[in-house]
Amino acid sequence: MRRIAVLAAVALGVGACGGGGTSGDRSPSPSAVTTSPTPKRASPTLSSPAPSSPVATPIELPPHTASTVADDVAAADLDTAALIPRGAEVDRSWITRDPEALVVAYVMPGSDPFRQDRGTIVWRRFDDAPAWRAVAWFPTSAESGVLGVDGIVADVTGNGLQDVLMAAYTGGSGACARWTVVDVEAGDRVFARDLCDGRIDPSADPIGLSVDQAVYRVGDPHCCPSAFRTTVLTYAGDGRWTVASKDVRDAP
Repeated sequence: MRRIAVLAAVALGVGACGGGGTSGDRSPSPSAVTTSPTPKRASPTLSSPAPSSPVATPIELPPHTASTVADDVAAADLDTAALIPRGAEVDRSWITRDPEALVVAYVMPGSDPFRQDRGTIVWRRFDDAPAWRAVAWFPTSAESGVLGVDGIVADVTGNGLQDVLMAAYTGGSGACARWTVVDVEAGDRVFARDLCDGRIDPSADPIGLSVDQAVYRVGDPHCCPSAFRTTVLTYAGDGRWTVASKDVRDAP
């Protein structure tokens, strides 16, 4: 019943927009979003990796960004502002418990709010020193038109570990967004899709992604799609996803 109610809300949301039909997927519902508060209590000592650092594979990071944190503290006690490029601002952050990680989305301030460089850095906690290490960086250029991000913490790859499903909103009449899945354990982005007029949620049974889209047939105005389609995807590894089920329902 929840999904049907949300899809009805999507139909109402696009009803106020004109233009031709497109197909796409929703944004994470606020009640399901898991975020950590932006202000952090402790400010650990930051360090750059030495040649003998146990960072398995050095990664590219933006200029003026620390790559390790010496202090062995909980994710909730990290200073998020110290984990992003100098001069950037924290947009959102998410904490995963298994593995323990802090995923920080940042934005570089500028005079044009519709054209700002952004990025996401994944920090993971390790048993040996340095305790915290940046394991992945996903930049987004100002030309991408991203206006903000949201996310949900859940296991969507089916390995029993938590991932972060993120939506980077680009606006438009169809509430368009780029949806990505960050595999925190692997430090990799394993799913990326641009969608409008819909959303993507974690699927619990089977574990994966539930893609809800408005379906437009010839002659449908943008306000009134003929149907809604739900496609469940499961992760097959190496960035590949397979269709587990597909269901199309006529619009109410």
